[in-house]
Amino acid sequence: MGKRTNQAATKSTAKKARADPVLSSIADVIMEAEDLPNRCRMMLVDVLPFSLAIPTEERHEIQAAASDMVAQTLNAKKSAMESAVAAEDAKLSNMKASQVELASSVSEAEAALAAQKEVVQTAKRVLAEATTAANASQSTLTDLRVEQKSSDAKLQLAQDDKGALESAFEQSFKPMKDAAAGPHFKELEPFLKKIEMEESLLIALPSSCAKSKEHRGTFDNVVLEELEKAILLKISVLGDTVAAEAPASVERQAAVQAAEQEYDAKKETQAQAVTELEAAQKEQSNREATLSTVKQAVEELQPQLDLVSGLMEKAKTALEAFETGPLAGFKSYSLATASSAEAEAAPLGA
Repeated sequence: MGKRTNQAATKSTAKKARADPVLSSIADVIMEAEDLPNRCRMMLVDVLPFSLAIPTEERHEIQAAASDMVAQTLNAKKSAMESAVAAEDAKLSNMKASQVELASSVSEAEAALAAQKEVVQTAKRVLAEATTAANASQSTLTDLRVEQKSSDAKLQLAQDDKGALESAFEQSFKPMKDAAAGPHFKELEPFLKKIEMEESLLIALPSSCAKSKEHRGTFDNVVLEELEKAILLKISVLGDTVAAEAPASVERQAAVQAAEQEYDAKKETQAQAVTELEAAQKEQSNREATLSTVKQAVEELQPQLDLVSGLMEKAKTALEAFETGPLAGFKSYSLATASSAEAEAAPLGA
């Protein structure tokens, strides 16, 4: 009679346990324990109602051992879930640290770009000033070269005229003055336009010069003397011009050379300014690319950060649900005694 009563009570307890949502949740955890062989999981699930549902003081050694195995499985599950939360939290912390670093990198890249833009603007101003200086130097050099060319031509003309007039004076005028005119006047004639004589004397020249020395009258001699004076005066004036222009020519040449050196220096400065501007603009492009890359990294990190944050919250929620669900239920059953079970059942019996 007693034996049948115990069997009936056991069956009743098992049926009640199978319908218990707490035990069902614990059974689900056991079935998810992939580190246990399938047969072991099935065995624990099968004995679950016959172990946890039995008050602790009434459990057989086998039932107690099964309860301990369930406890180990649940604790392993909890540890795994805590590790998952910790792993996601570590990922999130690392990614937040990366986010802070990237934000700092963005600020640094923006500051570096702003500074480089100022460098570029300065380089542009330097180039503009160098270009203005080079253009002014070139204009000065051009003016000096024109002046040198004109003055050198004037000097050369004075030297040529002086030499030609001196030669004509020696080879044509003196023989003509001392003897007959012959062809000498014709050789002097091209120079008559370059000397200064009274108009009347110039008109009389051909006639006076055509006479031989012994046939010349007083007026003819005066004409020749005035011609001689005019020629010598012109030679003297040309000599003065040469004497004045020769040193000036040297000075002009030196001024041109100095201007050429200055212009070369200005051009070199301008070329250097161009090189520096190009280098500054290239560096600005590099810094713009760096800033773009860092900003892109920030944009790409945010979705990953949101994903990991969501995974961590999901893992935390799952752990909380596990702790307040199957684990809490297991602890309740583990601590249950016959007297506590009777106390819970008393209101139902009443």
